[in-house]
Amino acid sequence: MQNAAAAKALTRNRKMLCLPSTAGNPYQSLLYSKLPKGFDSEFAGPGGLDLLASGDFSVVHLHWDDRMFGRSEDAAANAADLDLALNTLRRFRQDGGRIVWTIHNEAPHKARDLETFQRARQELSTLADAIHVHADHAADHMADTYGTPRSKLHVIPHPSYLGAYEPAARTLLRKLTRSDRRQFLFFGMFRGPKGIHTITDVAGKLSKRQVPYHLRMYGKAFSSQARMLRMLDANPNVDLRTDRIPDEDIPGIFGASHVFLAPYQSMFTSGSVMLALTFGLPIIGPNIRELRETTPEACHDLLYDPASPRGLIRSMLQFIEMSDTDLRKLRKACFDFAKDRAPDKIGTQVAKLLTQ
Repeated sequence: MQNAAAAKALTRNRKMLCLPSTAGNPYQSLLYSKLPKGFDSEFAGPGGLDLLASGDFSVVHLHWDDRMFGRSEDAAANAADLDLALNTLRRFRQDGGRIVWTIHNEAPHKARDLETFQRARQELSTLADAIHVHADHAADHMADTYGTPRSKLHVIPHPSYLGAYEPAARTLLRKLTRSDRRQFLFFGMFRGPKGIHTITDVAGKLSKRQVPYHLRMYGKAFSSQARMLRMLDANPNVDLRTDRIPDEDIPGIFGASHVFLAPYQSMFTSGSVMLALTFGLPIIGPNIRELRETTPEACHDLLYDPASPRGLIRSMLQFIEMSDTDLRKLRKACFDFAKDRAPDKIGTQVAKLLTQ
């Protein structure tokens, strides 16, 4: 005779609960673009695990665990919430459900209760049926830090954004923007670990030397950065935007740029880097494993020694002196990289992981 858990599993719909859901970011829709017909998805916020009790789900897909566990200053409340979530997941799994977990960050963007966050990761490493990471360095981190069994770790790259903001063919046929100055772009949250202050300092030095360049600094800033923002705004070679960028503006912004600045002090997974590569922009950043594994090898000459205080400015000057012919070769390498990680290819791998 079948046990109760197996019997219940047979009655489940092919339905997934996905949480937390992204707001305005097409990442999840790209990731799920190749789910088979009849496999339904429901999206929820960070506290949506209670839906497992009332919905007939066959799989739960967890993302961004730093938004779910250890997210407040109240450690006791965080611990209680984690215990409740783990009990819910254990019951779901005992009833025949499948737990898949995607790792996005090495640590929370803002560590409020690191102990609860780390305990959650330790428990989920044991509880999850499959753990999805975007690169080999992330797999090594989970195995080395949390003892995650290698058999559970599945390396599936971050999808490119081909087709997300405009037709893919239009993106891939986009020509190199003609300009008498090299066009640099930073796009994303103005977080300190992303090297925002380093960019500001280097931009000021280049302008003082009258080096021909143009820099777009587009992203969400913080009130504590008022002085830095004044410096950027006063730089005649910098175009500063801190308002929300409409989706329809993204192809034009990236299409008008030549290279992407990513002088990150730390990195795990970067959607901004993948977005830049999608539009043919090589990356200037530190020569670290995390960037080498997520950028085309042809562009690695632009990566600088992270221990060098002049690394960023040297790579920017190197790029300014680059010929259009050489830049077109790098653009092709970036476009090829984006095609290799196109949403349909990555989505097919993810669909297999979620439905097996």
